[in-house]
Amino acid sequence: MNKEELQARIRKELKMPYFKAQVSDDIDFTEDEYQEFKNNLISYYKDYVQDIDIDFQGGLEG
Repeated sequence: MNKEELQARIRKELKMPYFKAQVSDDIDFTEDEYQEFKNNLISYYKDYVQDIDIDFQGGLEG
């Protein structure tokens, strides 16, 4: 699948309507590569984004 197809699947499967992949336009992804990309994206979210609201509940001076 190409970049546009990858973006469309991520947007649908992960409910991320504005997702834009930072990959080259000329890369064709296999299903295995797509699954790895998707799993890495999920891991990144869990590691760095998911709990950001908890980190800032007390404000920046807390």
